[in-house]
Amino acid sequence: MKKRTCSIVISENKVTLYFVRHGETQYNVERRMQGFCDSPLTEKGILQAKSVGKGLSNIPFIAAYSSDSQRVQDTAKYAIGDRDIPLVIDKRLKEMNFGVLEALLEDEIPKLHGDALEKLFSLDINASAPEGESYAQLFTRTEEAVKEIVEKHASEGGNILIFSHGVTIGNYIIQVTKSKEFQVHENCSVSVISYENGQLNVEKIADTSYRNEGSKQLT
Repeated sequence: MKKRTCSIVISENKVTLYFVRHGETQYNVERRMQGFCDSPLTEKGILQAKSVGKGLSNIPFIAAYSSDSQRVQDTAKYAIGDRDIPLVIDKRLKEMNFGVLEALLEDEIPKLHGDALEKLFSLDINASAPEGESYAQLFTRTEEAVKEIVEKHASEGGNILIFSHGVTIGNYIIQVTKSKEFQVHENCSVSVISYENGQLNVEKIADTSYRNEGSKQLT
């Protein structure tokens, strides 16, 4: 567990955020760059979403938030199922904008744009795809959204679902923990961050146990 003083908000009561990456999509299968562009969940992706929802079913949630990308909204709806959890759509939780690399196959990018992908994956805070946004810009909007969510629920406390994207979630964790290591977030993996008494605690990163346990219960 990583702890640090929380500079963005002081929560009166413990607020725990469960960040969930969306389920597998068609572009994931094809290995296309998928940021602002979108593609539908595959059958496997739908099952992953239902599975992570099942795996989280014993945890009481007071609210849920989702990126405005359709793949994430669909993941949220499959995961929440018939549970009475209000869902709010927030475009600031969207994936990184990959600019001219959007929808391109990863293998064809070197031929079209040289070392653009290599530079992007360097994780330099100011790195960006051509005509895309930088990690710093991505963090600014993500942090703004998370701050508002935590402040909104600070007086009551509780558990909150946030459905988003792999790079968005991973970059947020890197920036708030000052880490140099990016952990791959599998589809429907869960990262848990809590806020309490001015402390931000990273409790889980890219944990697949909720999805895996839920899958066992569904089959």
